[in-house]
Amino acid sequence: MKSTLRHMLVAAAASVALVGGALIAPATADAAPPVSAEALAAKRALDAITPSPTQAAGAIDGIEAANALLDQLGITPFTPTIGACTDFTFPSAIGGAIPGPYTPLVKDLTILGVDLNAVRAGEILYGFVPVGTFDDSGDKSGMQVAWLNVNTFQGGLGAPMGGLTDVLVDAVAARAGISASNPLLTEFKSKLNVIPSNGVRGGIVATGQGTVLSAIYGSIKKGDATCYFFPSLGIATVA
Repeated sequence: MKSTLRHMLVAAAASVALVGGALIAPATADAAPPVSAEALAAKRALDAITPSPTQAAGAIDGIEAANALLDQLGITPFTPTIGACTDFTFPSAIGGAIPGPYTPLVKDLTILGVDLNAVRAGEILYGFVPVGTFDDSGDKSGMQVAWLNVNTFQGGLGAPMGGLTDVLVDAVAARAGISASNPLLTEFKSKLNVIPSNGVRGGIVATGQGTVLSAIYGSIKKGDATCYFFPSLGIATVA
């Protein structure tokens, strides 16, 4: 079961997104820039992905709560999805994205003309919220992002995600050139207390400007069990 699920999840990339049944693609083939090997791999991998598992509709209350958290953080939700766990549970989940410049719960963290935003221009912050309780206080790896910028035709597979709070604090600390433990970040950390400590994931990816098709997929630990999530798909426009 694990190998099958891993195969399906690794197949997630970001070349297919349906908006009213229409496939988004570059305007003209002649104007398209050179295609990277990673972008081609992303395109081939997502060609067979359906937008979302229909089983996720059965957990609307949980998905609404996950949507509310993403909305509070300013993250635009993607399609809902579902996970298959080794303890034979099937949790629902939802991913989302927001382009920079932006810092969740702060919005624009530009001080005296210096951009200290967690997410800078040309970057996307991805978030992922599973429904339920996840005992993953140790290892927060496993979730990934695949993306394809249809304007530049650049893309990538397997961009790593981590604990969302850690990702945001580390990003702001890096912009400011200070340690993540610096007292200057105390107020920002307190604002992030609305984010559950377990299960919620985040990742910042430099996609460049353009329309970016994305898939968030991978695994989250649930105590002694592991949950493998089918892709949550969406689109973001990066200015």
